[in-house]
Amino acid sequence: IANKASYRSKYDPKAPLTGSTFGLHGTTVTVGQGINDLKKTCVISSTFGPPPKKPDPSQFLRKSSKNARDIMPLGKKFKRSSTCQKPPVPSSDDRPVMGLQTCKNYIVSNATQAIIQEPKCVKKEEESFIKKLTYGKVPEYLNKVKSDIQREKEITEMCVREQSVKSMSITETDYEIMDGALRRETICALKMKWDEINCTYQKICHRVSMTSLGDIKRKEAQEAELKQLEQDIEKLSRPG
Repeated sequence: IANKASYRSKYDPKAPLTGSTFGLHGTTVTVGQGINDLKKTCVISSTFGPPPKKPDPSQFLRKSSKNARDIMPLGKKFKRSSTCQKPPVPSSDDRPVMGLQTCKNYIVSNATQAIIQEPKCVKKEEESFIKKLTYGKVPEYLNKVKSDIQREKEITEMCVREQSVKSMSITETDYEIMDGALRRETICALKMKWDEINCTYQKICHRVSMTSLGDIKRKEAQEAELKQLEQDIEKLSRPG
């Protein structure tokens, strides 16, 4: 098979380029005759468009100079190739081949095929819930859950009952009388604790508006702690 002729452009490969900006700046010689010619003949600031030459006034576009009938070639008559044609239709004189016989036993082949073939999958109908034995009865797991809940409830009630009996059976002998020296020492420790918390509280109590949620929580906690310490000091300071 003969190779097709390689493509050759109709334009001159050595003609100066009209739309390139590669290698135009500087004096370095680049590869390619067109780029070197473009550097010599063209202005660097205007490298796009047609070659910079003076137009000829006599060469202008004439009327009907680019009609399609003048540019495009005339069409040719279509001719179908003989390689893609279908076979001809048989004529009425053609006769089919007669007398063909087979030795296949269809009875035996049908019986063999029926024996070896896989049975068809029959879709079983789902049993109705109404016909089941457990229909309308409470499931076993629900009875188990109810018994567990009842057992936990009984245990909780028994614990509460024991706690209430213990609280009612407390007498005066269960309390210890605090010594005077220990009470004064405890009061002094509570006052020192109150001074320490109050010193920290005084640094933030003067703020009118607090935008941080942490500052608000911290101030509320310090106020509650100071109030509890004051109550404890007052209780221990009572005579008797």
